[in-house]
Amino acid sequence: MNRTLIYLFVVVLAAVLLGTWMHRDPGYVLISYAGHTLQTSLWLLIGFVLVTVVVLRYGYRFVALMITSGGRLSAWREARRKDKATNFTMRGMALMYQGEFERAERYLVSAVEDSDVPAMNLLWAARSADAEGRSDKRDGYLQRVSALDTGMGPAVAVAAAEMAMARRDWHQAHQFLADAPDNDHVLLMRARTLAALERWQELSEWLPALIRTGGEQVKMIADSCALALVTQEGLGDNERRRQLDRLPVELVTPTVTLACVRHLSEETAKEQLLKRAIRNHWHPDLLVAYGQLGSATVAARLKVANGWSSAHYNDADYHLCRGLILEHSNDFTKAREAFERSLALSPCPLASERLGYLASFEGDYKRGIEFFKQAIRG
Repeated sequence: MNRTLIYLFVVVLAAVLLGTWMHRDPGYVLISYAGHTLQTSLWLLIGFVLVTVVVLRYGYRFVALMITSGGRLSAWREARRKDKATNFTMRGMALMYQGEFERAERYLVSAVEDSDVPAMNLLWAARSADAEGRSDKRDGYLQRVSALDTGMGPAVAVAAAEMAMARRDWHQAHQFLADAPDNDHVLLMRARTLAALERWQELSEWLPALIRTGGEQVKMIADSCALALVTQEGLGDNERRRQLDRLPVELVTPTVTLACVRHLSEETAKEQLLKRAIRNHWHPDLLVAYGQLGSATVAARLKVANGWSSAHYNDADYHLCRGLILEHSNDFTKAREAFERSLALSPCPLASERLGYLASFEGDYKRGIEFFKQAIRG
């Protein structure tokens, strides 16, 4: 407050001194040009010059502002349109995720002209139209995206395939995926589509890539494909085994191997396949299946089983397998000894069941019932 009063006092004092000075000595200026003269005081001339400079300066700025105001006004309007389009786009996306597909479509389409990403507006509008079952509008929006930006072709293909998969139109999804890029997301989409169409042979070409991708869903699809390939109808034994051999090693599980064995017609082929599978993967289910083969290969299987004795003598599954083979060969005494040895190493319902049958066959029904009860208890 005090500083303001001081400034005001200085200004007033300077004005008084200047006015006094101008009154005492106003000065005199005479300008003559082409027979014309202009007389005035010095201070008036100085004031006129200052006013002229100020008028010219601000007049120039005013004219420049008038000239450029049209462009600035256009830029302001453009910015407003952009902001409105952004707000409409965000509102449309929010409504789409809320399930308000019809309203979402209106907001998204109305913002296309001024949107920074018009192709994305149309893609989201296509999703909204698809969710409401309006296929004509969906296809129209997708065509507009392709026409608007040729580089959006892969994105359009993936989006169209996703929408087709959501409504379980697998044939159309397969067509769209032909133009989709190669990545893990599209690979999973292809796998799901081919599995739904049961095009197992075509899917088998993608199995190595699927295994590299990993994931529970991918594993389920790959396992289903492996099972379908080895259990196809109309295949001969050799071709069926070739189908199994062509599978990636990660998919040759006991389940797949046993499925292939069940569809083989020749017992010799079954024996050879199971023997090879057991050599690669010692597994209880494979051993039981090997032991339960028919009498045509019993001698060969018994010889193979005896060869496993040194490495697996303390393995319950080995003795169970050997007991099943001996039972098929009608050597019931040795079969019983093998089953008892298996039970001594580890409880096994199947071993108890076979001992129950053997005891009953020999007339010891009481002991047979005990073994059956043991088998039921697990």
